[in-house]
Amino acid sequence: MEKKPRSPLLSARIDWIVLEILILFVLTVVYTVIIWLDESGNSSQTVLETFKATVKEVVPFSQYSLFIIVGLFELGGEIMLRYTHKIQQALEQGKAEGIEEGKVEGIEEGKAEIYRAWYADWKKRQQEAKEKGLPFTDPPPPNPDDVSDET
Repeated sequence: MEKKPRSPLLSARIDWIVLEILILFVLTVVYTVIIWLDESGNSSQTVLETFKATVKEVVPFSQYSLFIIVGLFELGGEIMLRYTHKIQQALEQGKAEGIEEGKVEGIEEGKAEIYRAWYADWKKRQQEAKEKGLPFTDPPPPNPDDVSDET
């Protein structure tokens, strides 16, 4: 998985910064329009006074919004990155355990298959000897469940 480049601003991912700026811009414009409409309703104010009053309201709002938006994105991003990392670790650990279990099962199945083939061959030789009237003294193959692992 390729990592996205990070900007120096609070180590946020670059695509997150674009989204943060867009959200901040939209919120500021909407808030500015609301304040402008509210302030322009006062008929005693001039346009310049309305502008000053609007700026007085919008500047602190923008600062708080910037702090909150960047903070939420950074906190949310950090949480997502940490949980994604934990999920990836769990998946890798599960994959490794699954591979190990598969190896063990494969070895057991291989032993059972070899035993079945060996036992079928022994039974065939025993039957052939019986049909020919010859004595058959070969011992049966050991059962893989009864044999201890020496390898």
